[in-house]
Amino acid sequence: MRLPENIIYGTADKPPISTLIILALQQMSFLGVYLVISPLFARHFGLNQDQSLQLISATLLASGFGVVLQTAKFWGIGSGYFCPLQATSSTFAGLLLAKSSSGLGAMFGMVSVIGLAQMFFAFVFQRLKGVFTVQIAGLAVLLIGLGLGYYGIKLILQVEPGVSIQQQCLLCLLTLGTMIAFNVWSNGHLRLFSAFLGLLVGLISSSYMDIIPESSWETFHNAPLFYLPTPMNIGWSFDPESLLPAIVTGLFLALHSFGALVAAQKFNDADWKRPDLESVKQGILSEGITNLVNSLLNGIPLTSSGGAVSLAASTGCTSRYLAYWLAGLMAIIAFIPKAIVIWQILPLSVMGGALIFLASFTALSGLQVMASRLIDNRKTLALGIGLILGISYEPLMASFQQIYPNVLKHLLFSSVSLGTFSAVLLSILFQYKNHTKEKRSFNTKHSSLDDVIIYLEKQGRRWGARAEVVHKAEYATWQAFEILVENGLINEQANHDNKIDIHTLFNEYTFTVILNYTGQILPLTTHRPTHEDFLNNEDAVLQMAGYLIYRLADKVKTGHNGSQCQLYLIFND
Repeated sequence: MRLPENIIYGTADKPPISTLIILALQQMSFLGVYLVISPLFARHFGLNQDQSLQLISATLLASGFGVVLQTAKFWGIGSGYFCPLQATSSTFAGLLLAKSSSGLGAMFGMVSVIGLAQMFFAFVFQRLKGVFTVQIAGLAVLLIGLGLGYYGIKLILQVEPGVSIQQQCLLCLLTLGTMIAFNVWSNGHLRLFSAFLGLLVGLISSSYMDIIPESSWETFHNAPLFYLPTPMNIGWSFDPESLLPAIVTGLFLALHSFGALVAAQKFNDADWKRPDLESVKQGILSEGITNLVNSLLNGIPLTSSGGAVSLAASTGCTSRYLAYWLAGLMAIIAFIPKAIVIWQILPLSVMGGALIFLASFTALSGLQVMASRLIDNRKTLALGIGLILGISYEPLMASFQQIYPNVLKHLLFSSVSLGTFSAVLLSILFQYKNHTKEKRSFNTKHSSLDDVIIYLEKQGRRWGARAEVVHKAEYATWQAFEILVENGLINEQANHDNKIDIHTLFNEYTFTVILNYTGQILPLTTHRPTHEDFLNNEDAVLQMAGYLIYRLADKVKTGHNGSQCQLYLIFND
């Protein structure tokens, strides 16, 4: 695995401790915006102050446990990539259903079912390799980026008491401008801290402009210095009525994780070609186990943070050692409520600028993944409809929940989940009559290079092969076609209508072209014939032709199929 140029410290690299500490603070600064979800959850469900502290502390402890389990990769559990977890308000509807029917404890029983559902779907995803393709992965990553950007714009435009829209936009520009300046024009290791420096400038500017309200500072002063979370302090019970919503929520959390984990793979490998579904399975398994632990601690559901993954990639450090320092920082903050409040006083416009910065890297990475493969009409429709539904998530949610609130409130989970789920369903539907083996006959006297190119490009688009692989196959196939004809290896037919049947095969890992003809086998050789061979061996010309064909494909072999000869040209995709 070759590191991309923008990555300074890869997964296995160990940065200096001082660098890790600052990077952990940077990650915590970003993930701090999701700490707001826990207080929102507490107010939404009417929790008292002690229960609120329990909820926030438990969620932080579970997040720390999850990022270590994800990165350390114990006993085949965990992807091995730096991929922190975050809370999401999209799970509130399902949890509210459990609370309304069976009380507060049932919400945390539902979290455990969500974790079990994630673990189940982790194995399902691995089995459906033909459905969870590179294009689906790219769509998920793209939607994560667009979702981050959309959320960032919402934060910037959200009116805060006593703050004008001009001040909010100025804060956003200062934050985003600082991040861009250090990320694009700085030399050395300053780029590692570009996001942290941007947040710091935003915090200092907001303090100078008196934008942070007094109530936030009062909350800080009134918060206790130390709090000891207790497992199942709020309660734990199982509600059968919440079983289906919990399974659906687990599916969508797993789909969201699929996109974040693929993004982590892409950011860490300059030669990335397709998602490693074994690694994705192990990563989603670790998240399911984390949510099981989270339910016992009385925390809210967690899922992979595509934004945190993008932050690590944009600043150039995806080291697994960063996960351990981030987990330690989360554990410390979980016991210190005053520290929790610090992460909540950043103005929304500052966080909005940070999200726009991260969204740029994520969205463009998803586009690159999708564009790396040829796309036919089936994939165009599946990806296009999925993308349209994904970016229309907010208006769809608002409209459908008013019309059918009890039916769709669990299905409209997030833009990533809705768009990816739609594309997956359409991909499954389009598998009908989408054969992975095709055949076409070419007349040796009337066929041209353009005929071969049109045929192979059509097959490449249908199966989503990489463009460079198809172009390589086109050139090699035509060279083989000419060699067989010009060297008289095809037997003359009675009607003088000689044909070569070309079969194509694709299995996500190889693109294979098989030339079937009646005649003689082309001798293959791994060594180029010498000058002496050309002088003394009349078959040296054929050997040279076989050598050239051998060099044009990743693997070449010959064989017989009854009375016909076969020439296999195999290209690694």
